[in-house]
Amino acid sequence: MESEDTRTLKIEIPTCNLIKQAEEPIWTDLTLANGWQTDASLGLNAFWTGTIDLSGYARDMKTFYPQAGIIQQGAFNTERGGEGSIIYTIVSSIPMEPLTVALNLLAGSAQGLLGSLAAAVDQQNWETVLFAETELYVENMNISPNPFGIQQPLMNRQTGSLSPTASDTLYIMKMFLPLGSNQTVVQIPASRVIMPGKFGTEPDVEYMMRLKRSVELSQQA
Repeated sequence: MESEDTRTLKIEIPTCNLIKQAEEPIWTDLTLANGWQTDASLGLNAFWTGTIDLSGYARDMKTFYPQAGIIQQGAFNTERGGEGSIIYTIVSSIPMEPLTVALNLLAGSAQGLLGSLAAAVDQQNWETVLFAETELYVENMNISPNPFGIQQPLMNRQTGSLSPTASDTLYIMKMFLPLGSNQTVVQIPASRVIMPGKFGTEPDVEYMMRLKRSVELSQQA
């Protein structure tokens, strides 16, 4: 890397409120979804997507070298009814399909990891998943009564390669996967994904090879 330019990339993810009757199979009140999306094929799962534009650096033939992935988020999660939830946040160098992400998570895997559905469902690979975090939430039984359904984190796991990338766009997805189906109200707090790193100018041959690899991987998505 011939020259370095230190930068901190970030993206803001809004809070989300979803409402339905306990017996309903989909969320029916999306008034406060705040940009989050739902889809009949995903059942009660909800997701938010965004991008970080790196095209200016790509035009200057610069490579991004991520150094870390950090998630900051609001005070607490709430869920009335149901049996807890999984929240998954991912930063990738290629686009993602929500159904693919959900299927891999429900199969006990995630993007960039091997799993039982690897032969049938695209899971990307080590290089394309720069950073991801999986959180498991359950009802906080220390609060009684707990009319708002305040949740507590039970597990937090991180994956990702932090691989250098010549891509002109980073793709971010945050997905909510409820456990059970009797939820009536869910609140997912706002969050912020932060990726400090450096932009560097590589020798031409190395850069062209990395750019070629980025294009190949994006075409596989």
